[in-house]
Amino acid sequence: MQHLNCPFELKAAGGKGKFEGYGAVFGNKDLGDDVILEGAFEKIKKTKDGKVRIALYHDLWQLAGKADVHMDSTGLYVEGQLNMKVSYVPDAYELMKDGTLDGMSVGFNILPGGDTWVEDDDGSLVRIISKAELWEVSIVPFGMNPEAKIDNVKGGINDIRAVESFLRKHGFSRSEAVAIAAGGYKSLQREADNGGLSDSAPVTSEMLGDLKQTLMAEFKL
Repeated sequence: MQHLNCPFELKAAGGKGKFEGYGAVFGNKDLGDDVILEGAFEKIKKTKDGKVRIALYHDLWQLAGKADVHMDSTGLYVEGQLNMKVSYVPDAYELMKDGTLDGMSVGFNILPGGDTWVEDDDGSLVRIISKAELWEVSIVPFGMNPEAKIDNVKGGINDIRAVESFLRKHGFSRSEAVAIAAGGYKSLQREADNGGLSDSAPVTSEMLGDLKQTLMAEFKL
């Protein structure tokens, strides 16, 4: 199996262990002098439910979850769900969130006739990959492809924007959602007492209790 590494930040996620981003970018040379062409992943090894395995560091004895993948004009897009019940996964996820573990990589085999070598402008040899079979995507410490990006890692109720979005969808005003997400449940009543939420009806302790239970269920706390 061969590997193609990409630095990453997580682009979007909802709930603990979810992430999205590009695991490979088409058409640009990585630091290992490989260029993978658009649509190159002609075959994909999948689980019984149609997912691609996520591993840590390409170690298939450290499987970490499953992902949906698809190719577009930019690259191989990954929508992953880590299994937070596996003992070593939460530690890796925390390192992803703080940016310490900041690489994504794909493991693949070259299919027959799927690669050629060409001379680059500087005289170096570059491998062009046109046909490959994807085996897995991995979270790794270092990346080789400077253009494969994910923007941020989100997880659970500590993700302020996810909480704000959830609250807005459930009828709270923007000021209410910001107050709760930034300062906790009691901040909503505090802001109302101080006259800072004039667009809101009075907030009762019962309402805050119901809200807490709803958020805990949504974010699996």
